[in-house]
Amino acid sequence: MLRFESAAEASVRIGVDSYSYHRFFGELRSSELPVEEPWATEDFLNRCVELGVDGVSLETCYLDLSSDRAVDSLRQKLDKAGLDRVLAWGHPDGLAMGNDPSCFADALHAADVAARLDCELLRIVIGTVIHFGAEDEAEVIRRVVPLIDRIVRQADHHGLDVAIETHCDLTVGALSQVVAKIDSPRLGVVFDTANVVRIGEDLIAAAEVLAPHVKMAHVKDIDLANSTPDQPGGQWPGVPLGQGDLDLPRTLAILDQAGFDGLACVEVADTSPHWSEDEIVALSVDWLSANCQPRRIPCPG
Repeated sequence: MLRFESAAEASVRIGVDSYSYHRFFGELRSSELPVEEPWATEDFLNRCVELGVDGVSLETCYLDLSSDRAVDSLRQKLDKAGLDRVLAWGHPDGLAMGNDPSCFADALHAADVAARLDCELLRIVIGTVIHFGAEDEAEVIRRVVPLIDRIVRQADHHGLDVAIETHCDLTVGALSQVVAKIDSPRLGVVFDTANVVRIGEDLIAAAEVLAPHVKMAHVKDIDLANSTPDQPGGQWPGVPLGQGDLDLPRTLAILDQAGFDGLACVEVADTSPHWSEDEIVALSVDWLSANCQPRRIPCPG
């Protein structure tokens, strides 16, 4: 086993989540303006190749997955680009906290699609910010555990892992209970550094709890001075990594110490008046490249 001496020496594979360019795919958050030239998926993949990243996380809501032919065409484009890939299912409401059978059926189908795309991982979400704190978490856990267990078994049939994102829906404690109840090596989490802060969790404490289960990370930095504490669905301006208020070096060190070796994906949610999403992505990729280069040293024994 290999370990690293500090956060600056942590080893990660760098990726970009397609949600970073949600405006280019026609989705506007509050106060956002449309872009002049929309993108197709191929435009996003080309930009990721230009950035020199290792992989991508593809939000299903922006993909044409209407037929096997469309899925095969996308797989060929990913293969040609030489990109690792994660299929990110569930934006925005995911399983709707276990209350929508059609969402569950769609998640099962996403596992089949992810396998056809030769993905390494299927990202799922349980809910979103509108669900946070709306009901007792024990009841949510009771409903969703059987559903997620079934999704994991579907994915396992394809040799595929599943990861639940920290998506401003459940507390860190509740999410860790879901993972523990299913207790499968195929199941883990996508650790989003901004989302845990948005729901009032301490970033470092959350990382320490979830690190053993992290299969992918959304590495975001945010401008807390211009954010809306106690309002998870409010404004949380994204900034380039290293230029915000989150302790990302320590967070990455915690993940590394737990053996994390998945994609660390740059993701932009709320845009900032001072930066375009593409500037945030490009500078963040540079930050990860500069701060997370490996200097491997063998562990004793």
